[in-house]
Amino acid sequence: MKQFIYTFSTAVFFLLANACTEATIFMGDGGNEGKGDVEEGVPLSVKILGLSVEIESRSIATGGAVAGVANPNPLMQVGLSVTKANGSAYAGGIHTQVFVYNATAVSPGWELAEGEEILLLFSEKGTVYGYAPAEKSVSLSGTPKVPVMSGVKVLDKQKFYFSDTHDPVDASTDVQWETDQDDFLYCKVPTEVDRWHPEVSLTMNHALAKVSFRVLETDGGSEFADSRVKKVVLKSNGGFKKSTSAKLNLATGELNGTMPAVGELWFTADGDLRRVGTEVGADEDDIRKVAIQVFGMVIPVVDVPVTLELTLDNGSVFTMAPAAGGGGASTFIANWLKGNNYIYNIRLSPQGISIANVEVVGWTEGGTTDVPVE
Repeated sequence: MKQFIYTFSTAVFFLLANACTEATIFMGDGGNEGKGDVEEGVPLSVKILGLSVEIESRSIATGGAVAGVANPNPLMQVGLSVTKANGSAYAGGIHTQVFVYNATAVSPGWELAEGEEILLLFSEKGTVYGYAPAEKSVSLSGTPKVPVMSGVKVLDKQKFYFSDTHDPVDASTDVQWETDQDDFLYCKVPTEVDRWHPEVSLTMNHALAKVSFRVLETDGGSEFADSRVKKVVLKSNGGFKKSTSAKLNLATGELNGTMPAVGELWFTADGDLRRVGTEVGADEDDIRKVAIQVFGMVIPVVDVPVTLELTLDNGSVFTMAPAAGGGGASTFIANWLKGNNYIYNIRLSPQGISIANVEVVGWTEGGTTDVPVE
């Protein structure tokens, strides 16, 4: 089943943050004083949720409800959880709420999803947490209690999809988003809310890291002009992780629970295949004109030696060059932090592939890793 990386549209006027989804949550019109001894509550509602996209340098899973060229898969649902100072649910029986974007309304905007119970804010302060996918189960756990998402699944063998209308692809407008891996978003709002302080901004963060691969022929060659990229496999000695049912702390973004070690991560094209970049100059601007051909999302790891295997559409498999002095294939070190996008430039030659210097590319700031293939 296809999952998606969420994207934002810069057409939405919204507070923008590096590699983050932002949303403004409005709790109502403020509070009239309670009548008599009864305090009148103010309903929680979503006012704005938008997104920001910068190709290669920022998160492509940001969020926002207005579709466009740079936002092919807008975030149309968001989950919220509000707790008291002691970690208990703000309103008894209401642990979470789901809001949906109504694009067909006279005044398009966010509405409480059908069947959801209204949450009223009173004078007692509350802490707001946001999460996506909104359909995931969230409960209060730990000491002190915080909202925790359960059922977090991260695949070790992922498929991604391109539906390209142009060949070659214009890298300046390209957004990679369609995959069978969920993009898990979380946030804790630093400012508390109550009926007198009804407005709050959500800054959604990515719980996973993103890895992207740009394959281009070394030395500006053209021998692979008719070749397309099918798959990238990353290999380690059990240094990677997958998850069938992990838990995500919405306060910290940390993943815990069942995350067995795995030795390989697969990223395979299941749609249009993209061409190897050929006749590409050595200048960084020239390299960035080659569109990403492979991508996926991964559980963060630290100091893991990795080797890489590349498969083309004709079945040809290329591995990294042997390490200096023998002793097996060359490796590079993976330090994947949540919320970052790591772009690996794979240098391909008839002899194979190899990785030169590695530059980390964050979802927040961007970066590249040069991977020669020999």
